[in-house]
Parts: sequence; structure tokens; C-alpha cells
Amino acid sequence: MSVEKVHIIRHGQTGFNTERRLQGALPVPLNDCGRQQSRLLAQYLRSWSIDAIYTSPRTRAKETAQIIGGHLDKTVYEDERLAEIAFGDFEGHTFAEVAKLYPVAYEKWESGYRRYRVPGGESRLDVQLRMQAAWDEITSANDGSTTVAIVGHSSAMMIFLASLFAFLPPKPVLNTSITTLARYQDIWRIQSFAETPHLAETSGSSL
Repeated sequence: MSVEKVHIIRHGQTGFNTERRLQGALPVPLNDCGRQQSRLLAQYLRSWSIDAIYTSPRTRAKETAQIIGGHLDKTVYEDERLAEIAFGDFEGHTFAEVAKLYPVAYEKWESGYRRYRVPGGESRLDVQLRMQAAWDEITSANDGSTTVAIVGHSSAMMIFLASLFAFLPPKPVLNTSITTLARYQDIWRIQSFAETPHLAETSGSSL
């Protein structure tokens, strides 16, 4: 039996999120707020039926997934293909800093051209293709799992989702938000998008 429902979860908040710095492939850990967000999310998900948890191996995503896995008593599986887009030379900078330091590269990135690779990094198309490969493998697995969670990153998630759906809700993907896709016959539908019912006082960045 193949997977029928996927909960796509963005990692908890980091210090770079609060400063709006590009993280990409950097090993940035959760901050205290991010760990609290992840614990609240994990407690909320205890009433859900989740058979397996997959995560990007980047520190912030893996930390979030491990907190969830600990509460749900589920093994967490790492998959490099779920990692955030590698921003190369842009990493560690804000977009305002990137625009000053790398004006030509920044202008090319801002064009939205899917094949453009950031210096030392990836293109949007690179991310789409590896995310699609991971998605196909995870959702077609015949191991008895019908509902799975994928913990990852906002940019990679949005690149992938934009390749699946012609329209996405105009809503920010906050830290530890949940987007649920459900299989309907031979297609996937967005059941809910970037929901954060588990959060009260905490908040996340859209980076």
C-alpha cells in the first residue's frame, strides 16, 4: 500500500531566521525558540497517525525531526535530497548584503530563471529534480506506511510545491508550519497549507 498523505513541515526557528540570513547548506542549529516550537509541534502531532518521518540532514531540520520522532516514538530517516537549496556565496548574508556584494549574481537570481545556479550553489531546477526524486521514492514505498511527515526547508519546499501545483496559497511558510498533501485517485491535492495551530506566543521567519 502506497503513501496517501504527506505532512510537509518546515524546521524550527534559528538565529539566522531572526536576522533574515540565508542558511542554505550551513549547519545552523535551532535557537531556543525553535526548540520550543518543535516541542509544541511534536506534542500536537501525538494525536495524529504518522507512520514514518523523513528529514533533510541539515542541522536545523534534523533537530526538529528528532524532537518530533522522540515524542512520536518514530525513527527519523535522513535524505540528502530533501536539503535546503545550496545558496553558495550568498550563504550567511541577508539579501540586502547579497545585492551589494554580488550585484550581477543577485540580479540573475531575482530574475527567477530556474536554471540559474548561484555561484558555488544550486539552481532552482537542481532542487526541483532532487526533491521530486525523493518524493517519488517516499510516496511510492510499499512498506505499509500510509501517512508520512517530511521535515525540511522553506525555499526547497516552495520550489518543489510550485512544480506540482499551478497555484499556491498566498501565505508565508513559517517555522514549524505544516502543509498537508493528500492523494486523490491519481493526483495530489493541497489539504492544508502552512498551518501553525500548535503555536501560541512563538513565531517564525519566512526565510
